[in-house]
Amino acid sequence: MLSTIERVLFLKSADIFSAIAGEDLIPVASVAEEVSFQVGETFIRQGEPGDCLYVVVDGEASVEARGVGQIAVHGPRSVLGEMAILSGRPRSADCTAITDIIALRVDRNDFLDLLAERPPLALGVIKVLTQRLEEATQHLSKLGRS
Repeated sequence: MLSTIERVLFLKSADIFSAIAGEDLIPVASVAEEVSFQVGETFIRQGEPGDCLYVVVDGEASVEARGVGQIAVHGPRSVLGEMAILSGRPRSADCTAITDIIALRVDRNDFLDLLAERPPLALGVIKVLTQRLEEATQHLSKLGRS
């Protein structure tokens, strides 16, 4: 079980939070719940409501969209599920544990409250979403050439 200080240090190392001061991450660390998933477990399902996001502490997850296949593999310090909690739309892909995973889970309402209170957190999220869009565009471009 990670302490609040360990969670802050870990969150600071995640792409979405890397540009955010440690003191601004204390509230995020405080609302994050440590969860685990076993190999083969699908913990985000395409089409379901986005009620939380996960920051992978240890392990790897496959991101797969129906009709497209595997989009990405994400490991430690990756954030999963952030698009659905921000858009309010259903999940756009499945996330399945490739290995056993330990993650920090942040509920949608808590996260949205923190984004409203802390603009640097919102900017970090925008950066990650932009990177994800670029990855998806590149993947689809490669599929189109096949």
